[in-house]
Amino acid sequence: MTPNAIILRLRDKFSESALRSAVELHTNYDKWNVEDLTEDELKKLFSLLCPQKTPAEQVFNLQMEQRLKNLRSIILKEASYIGLLEPDNWDRFNAFMKKYSPLKKSLNQYKIDEFEGLIRQFKSMRAKYDKQAKIPFTQQWYHKNKISAPSIN
Repeated sequence: MTPNAIILRLRDKFSESALRSAVELHTNYDKWNVEDLTEDELKKLFSLLCPQKTPAEQVFNLQMEQRLKNLRSIILKEASYIGLLEPDNWDRFNAFMKKYSPLKKSLNQYKIDEFEGLIRQFKSMRAKYDKQAKIPFTQQWYHKNKISAPSIN
């Protein structure tokens, strides 16, 4: 990055007084203006004020994000299968998550290490659903066979 580009990014991010204080502290009060810094000093100041993630950190963060998406998709797949989640209506699913999930919070608030109990719950619900779906004329049987339930009247 060129020195002018670094100066512009620093000015966009910080006020003039904050930038002046940072330059003074960085140069032990030898310089007070950002334009007076050498290219090496400018790069060091920029790396201190605007730390960049290393490629390893970026890869790790992407892997964790992908893992989180995979865990969420497992839950959503099971919820769709048992009829808890409908494509155009998330209200029922969200209400279920806040009332009956192990940690009583919505799906997007779950951390990676908290999914074990939730996945166990949804796998258990799917097993019970499959068992009930084999019995004719139950609610699960109607749902699995895509038949509307008869009227109670």
